[in-house]
Amino acid sequence: MDRKIHLPENHTRSLSSSLIVVEKSLLELEDILQKETISCCNILTKDVDEKIICENLTAIQEAKRYICELSEKYGTLKEELSVQRVINAKRARIWEILSDTLSKKIKGYGTFPKKYADEYDSDINKLMELTGRINS
Repeated sequence: MDRKIHLPENHTRSLSSSLIVVEKSLLELEDILQKETISCCNILTKDVDEKIICENLTAIQEAKRYICELSEKYGTLKEELSVQRVINAKRARIWEILSDTLSKKIKGYGTFPKKYADEYDSDINKLMELTGRINS
């Protein structure tokens, strides 16, 4: 694609945002299809034939290449991410979720059993401490 098209700035920003979101979704899907992640809270059931997975990976690669071509053709903006800022944002989000999980904060789900509250909060606080060690 040698042709360059200069869209109005508003359209270029809109296309840039769309391409960024689509590319991120493709990267996430590619990651899911390629890795066999075993974790304690998520189970990924491989209920798709290996042939389909390979075909999907090929389609994802083609789509990612085409996104690059479109980005060049229309001169879209690139999202610049700082690893430090990503770490800080993720860490803050983890803290927020865990903080909202403490026994005194989840009263909207009914009264938390008093006999478990101290141990439960201690467990959540320990997880907050462990995840708080993630540095940027």
